[in-house]
Amino acid sequence: MADVSSVLDSQTSGVTYWDETEDTPKVRMPEGNYPAHIIEVNTVERTVKGQHRALIYNYTVKIAPEAADMQMSALDYDGQEVQVSGEGYIGRTIRSSGVFKFLHPQNGDDFEPHPSGNKGYANFCKVLGVEMPVKEIEIEGEKVKVRELPDLTDDDILGKPVKAIIKYGKPWTSNKDGKTRTYLEVKWLAGWEEGKKVDVELFPNGDDDNLPF
Repeated sequence: MADVSSVLDSQTSGVTYWDETEDTPKVRMPEGNYPAHIIEVNTVERTVKGQHRALIYNYTVKIAPEAADMQMSALDYDGQEVQVSGEGYIGRTIRSSGVFKFLHPQNGDDFEPHPSGNKGYANFCKVLGVEMPVKEIEIEGEKVKVRELPDLTDDDILGKPVKAIIKYGKPWTSNKDGKTRTYLEVKWLAGWEEGKKVDVELFPNGDDDNLPF
């Protein structure tokens, strides 16, 4: 069967045409809740606002093949709303904005506790299926039930299926060219009950070609 180009060559006498049927709108990846797996994680301890100390989990997700079932609205570069399939984003990797585990000071530490700031970390544990046992402690003479937050390991995190809530982060201006850019980030995680854990073996160069998608 002749392709479109050869048919045009024989029928248009060298006149240039635009074949609208082959035009695919270019769009930025839309914000949304994507099925994904966590493929990389690293941690760093930082002082926060000069008075707290936190262990920050920075992880990366990879969009799963199940995203092919998603249909989403997006804006093309002309500002027109178009419908796109999640299939085009399978395999895309997106970094998180970081999950903070605020630490409790031990003897000799000079930072303040911030247990109310651990909502994001508690959600992280919940989505990963890691238990947070209930403990009863005494605060100012009153007994209070709290969740004990575990220390997460790579095995608790890597390969786990999640629903990644992906949004564009704050704009930032490059020092090199002065242009303002925004990038997608994983802002939050939700459970993906139907998702299956995948095997992740990270290499020194961050290669993840061994993943089954």
